[in-house]
Amino acid sequence: MKWLAALLGIAVLGVAGFLVFAQRAPDLVLSASKSLAPDSSEAPAPNPLRNAYFGELHSHTSYSLDAKVFGNELGPRDAYRFAKGETVPLGNTGLQRRIDQPLDFAAVTDHAEGMGLLSQCHTPGSGVYWTMDCIGVRYRILLMFPRLFKFATQSGAQGATYHPNTCGDKGADCIRAARSVWEDNQNAANEHYQPGKFTTFIGFEYSPTLARGGMLHRNVIFRGANVPPGVFGSIDGFVEDLMRWLDTQCTGTCQAMAIPHNPNFSWGLMFGDTNSNASPVTRESLQLRAKYERLVEVFQAKGSSECMVGVGSTDEECAFENLFPACSAAEAAIDPKTGIHAPQCVSENDMVRNVLKRGLAAERTLGFNPYKFGFVGGTDNHNGLPGDTDETTFQGHAAPNDASPELRLGIKQTLVSKSLGLRPGGINPGGLTGVWAEQNTRESIWDGLKRRESWGTSGTRIRARFFAGYDLPANLHQQADLVTVGYARGVPMGGDLQAAPAGKSPRFVAWATRDAHSAPLQKLQVVKGWVEGDTTREQVYDVACSNGLRPDPKTHRCPDNGATVNLKDCSISQDRGAPELATTWTDPDFRPGVSAFYYLRVLENPVCRFSQRDALALGIPLPEGIAATVRERAWTSPIWYTPH
Repeated sequence: MKWLAALLGIAVLGVAGFLVFAQRAPDLVLSASKSLAPDSSEAPAPNPLRNAYFGELHSHTSYSLDAKVFGNELGPRDAYRFAKGETVPLGNTGLQRRIDQPLDFAAVTDHAEGMGLLSQCHTPGSGVYWTMDCIGVRYRILLMFPRLFKFATQSGAQGATYHPNTCGDKGADCIRAARSVWEDNQNAANEHYQPGKFTTFIGFEYSPTLARGGMLHRNVIFRGANVPPGVFGSIDGFVEDLMRWLDTQCTGTCQAMAIPHNPNFSWGLMFGDTNSNASPVTRESLQLRAKYERLVEVFQAKGSSECMVGVGSTDEECAFENLFPACSAAEAAIDPKTGIHAPQCVSENDMVRNVLKRGLAAERTLGFNPYKFGFVGGTDNHNGLPGDTDETTFQGHAAPNDASPELRLGIKQTLVSKSLGLRPGGINPGGLTGVWAEQNTRESIWDGLKRRESWGTSGTRIRARFFAGYDLPANLHQQADLVTVGYARGVPMGGDLQAAPAGKSPRFVAWATRDAHSAPLQKLQVVKGWVEGDTTREQVYDVACSNGLRPDPKTHRCPDNGATVNLKDCSISQDRGAPELATTWTDPDFRPGVSAFYYLRVLENPVCRFSQRDALALGIPLPEGIAATVRERAWTSPIWYTPH
């Protein structure tokens, strides 16, 4: 009777699939090739002053269960081909995509959760091939979406579970099947690694889900080809368990980092006052997190996690790509059973700048800073298109669910877009990661990320330098040997300034150049955070203005440079802004006995946001509540000042 049950399942799901325009998904075809050693060709000689490299540390292919159900047909090899500049298809839309500027490095970070299920469901004869779950996966039946992902949900002490109908006793079948997917992902990265030309990193995403879509996700990035034999997902444990797993499974020449993303989507728990299972936080768990979590994704498709007006900040530039509104006082209250506040709003623990300030305060009692984060940016692209951030040609992140202007603006919706509950036009093209490294190799770029000499962007390729030191010349930004002196007599972004010598204040050197494919630069800002008594503080200083303008000494703000955008054709001012901005700056409020952090924020002139271009393409007014313009930007990793 097994065949009869299968036929009934096909009939029921087939009708559902027809109702949501489901299509048969191609089988998940893993490469038959054995693991290949990375390209051993000699890379160019390293540059001791380091080069700027741009890349992507957060992208998904058809090896991620959600991406596969959405309609993604590209595997890891296709993703790396795209990152290197080749043309690939956009899901099953019939559209083609090609990145205008190839990336220097990329990591495919498919969800650990679901790798085994995908393999089981695309392997004829697996024993579960004809179950309803597997039919739903293969035919991309979107009505199955909530069912397929509910098992990855964590709530308080309640952990996630394996799919009971497809994974066998204690998930043994899926654990075994996941290894073939993981091995093929490694093979793809090794095959496309070209030292000196293009760097690939082996990685995966640990993806626990909270109530109403909240996330505690981490992208795990390995330095080299020596990695654990399996992956670790939410089904295997909580965040603290992931850190212990890395500590015991990634040994010898294996090195790893875990990069939190979307704290704006974590309902207060990612950097809250409890462990991820709502148990009391411990010194051990914070130490392990500080060891592996040296970076945080400050920007991606689901918005900015830097800061928000009214949520610990009054900085007007914090009103940038905020996906959710601020929580009310009642909504911000933490449920002691789950450790989260009300879903779909933002509280202070959800914004990175506030977390950096909390780290300074925590260091007083712990003796170490548990939240000493450098910055990166990413896309979270689910189309298999790493680094696809062009605002002018954006085609969405989850084809076919947002592959048209009508879908991106919310004029039309799919079952997936409805179930996610995101506001129309809220998703953006995403960001990129910049890093200063001696050469384009795994070792050099990973080491640059580890020392936090990195910056995140909102999608453009702004280059930025940020140094601090006590013996830097007052005009260093005007000198040809700026970088040489910066390294020799100061510390770069991500570094630490020790106690100030008597009578001295540190000087900061800020430098940035524009992306030639985007708008000119408008200004440079230094963002400072510190602790005063029991209160955390922050201040934003405009330190360099375009068009010969100067910051007001009282407000610390540049006058408006007059840059405009023509919303009828998206043309921008040609005589406003600068190709390069630089300055040497001293904190007018420096106090040698007070711990602080400083980071550089670089702002471009405004341009049309993709949403305005979508409205123009449809010949309609932009729907109310959706931004027409965007000021692309970059955030460097902080420099920390410690007086002891």
